[in-house]
Amino acid sequence: MYLFYTNKFDGEWAMLEEAEARHCVQVLRMKIGDPIQFVNGQGSWFKGRLVELHKKACRIVIEGQEMLADVCPVDLHLAVAPTKNIDRFEWFLEKATEIGISQVTPLLCKRSERKRIRPERLERVLIAAMKQSLKARLPVLNPLQKLSDFLPGVSSEQKLIAHCHEGEKKLLKNIYIPQKSVCILIGPEGDFMEEEVAAAQDKGFQAIGLGEARLRTETAALVACHSINFMNQ
Repeated sequence: MYLFYTNKFDGEWAMLEEAEARHCVQVLRMKIGDPIQFVNGQGSWFKGRLVELHKKACRIVIEGQEMLADVCPVDLHLAVAPTKNIDRFEWFLEKATEIGISQVTPLLCKRSERKRIRPERLERVLIAAMKQSLKARLPVLNPLQKLSDFLPGVSSEQKLIAHCHEGEKKLLKNIYIPQKSVCILIGPEGDFMEEEVAAAQDKGFQAIGLGEARLRTETAALVACHSINFMNQ
């Protein structure tokens, strides 16, 4: 089964936009009248039938809809500094979507080696991972933000920061309270600077460890994602 994605709806109709339409017409060779399944990225799964075909747009008549459970059992927000090699950050986005995550905020930190991202490319990675794993909810990708701008606006019930500096830190599994919304900060390849950790703690973030090994940025982010999902099973 191939799953499509669209957020273009008009009453009992839905429309596949160019990338999805091209795949439908040119790759899968679907025909008018063929049944089709698609999601809206907001938790709904639809069944329909193709009524118009074009490589730039396909029109669907909706025949059924059902709400699915959230991808992630809690509101899980990971704020992660994008890696210098963007492929590694995209790998994290793909796997986190498969496991379950609510939203991602790319962070710009003092030691960040990557200072620009291409949101439209990262959005495509999220959409592809959502469809591949047969999910119905698309994680929110927030704009790239400076850490100092990001910290004041976090409203999660638990706020955690993972870093490698010396000092008192509790393991994530010992500090996270299941069923509570959580925001976890993951720094760049060179880690957060000590003053960044202090600034986060001033805003209510608690320092955590993810184990004894020193992890790459994308690995640390994925470990945090999996751990939260596992503890909420």
